[in-house]
Amino acid sequence: MRRFTFLFLIAFIMISAVNGQIQKGTTVWGGNIGFNTQKYDPGPGGGSINTNRSFNVAPLFAKAIKQNFIVGGDVTYGNSFNKQESPANAVYKTDNNSYGIGAFIRGYKNLGNSGFYLFLQSRLGANVTKGKTSNTGNPGPVMKSDNNGFDIRLNLYPGVSYAITPKMHIETGLNDLFQVGYGNSKTTSGNQTSETKTKSSGFNAGIGLGSSTLWTVGVKFFLGS
Repeated sequence: MRRFTFLFLIAFIMISAVNGQIQKGTTVWGGNIGFNTQKYDPGPGGGSINTNRSFNVAPLFAKAIKQNFIVGGDVTYGNSFNKQESPANAVYKTDNNSYGIGAFIRGYKNLGNSGFYLFLQSRLGANVTKGKTSNTGNPGPVMKSDNNGFDIRLNLYPGVSYAITPKMHIETGLNDLFQVGYGNSKTTSGNQTSETKTKSSGFNAGIGLGSSTLWTVGVKFFLGS
């Protein structure tokens, strides 16, 4: 995966575009869907079973302000789920939903007359997150918490697009290959006898090159000029 990503970025920088096909003034409609799922089961007596799932969807609108370069905005919805089951039947589970809005810029490089394009997108977005966590099956009381947060993030998204027709592209890429942002969160947790409230905030940055990287697929419609 790391070798593929490195070669992809080098190709994006070095390849020479021939006869750009996305003309200034073109309007773009479409959307992206991202997904990732993982499960680790060590077998009988081997430890906890871990299940992770993530999903997001983002309808969007954009405009080509010059040849092969678009500017646009989107709205997003995402869900992330994690479940850990111990051999003693204790279950720790989180389920978070996020809602956001963002603005992005994207440059395309077409690969001759093949219909394929490489693209590189940068997006600035804000998200609100709401979720719940539960911890059951332990000797003590059942623990539950409500999780609420807000974050602002700038990310980098490289990918490949293919023109099925001059007006319709399908694409795939690596969302959040690189991201930097700021976030704050508030958690209210407790059981039947007590309750605790905690707050946190801070900056973060990261590069997504592992198995948790969110693959994204999408479709775009190019209308007008």
